[in-house]
Amino acid sequence: MEDDVRELFGETADHFGHEILALEIADDHVHLFVQTDPKHSSTDIARQFKSYSGKHLLERSPEIRESYFWGGGFWKVGYYVGTTGAVSEEVVERYIEETEHAPE
Repeated sequence: MEDDVRELFGETADHFGHEILALEIADDHVHLFVQTDPKHSSTDIARQFKSYSGKHLLERSPEIRESYFWGGGFWKVGYYVGTTGAVSEEVVERYIEETEHAPE
């Protein structure tokens, strides 16, 4: 499933002109660091990645829908968006890496 998510996020980025700078996939969420044109709102970006990947993941593996979602979507409704502004790419990548490997 992780390989499929990476592939579909890459296709989404290519289609909409985004550049994926970092992508970390955990058991129950994804950290995605994207560089894009400011004409795209954060809401649009989240929708683009979630709708395209969710649709195709459920098409590729229909048993997931039947076993886990009872007919619902792949991704939860919410999401978190933060912008980097003057923060460097390296700082954000380090944050993503550290939060993925931090003890719970």
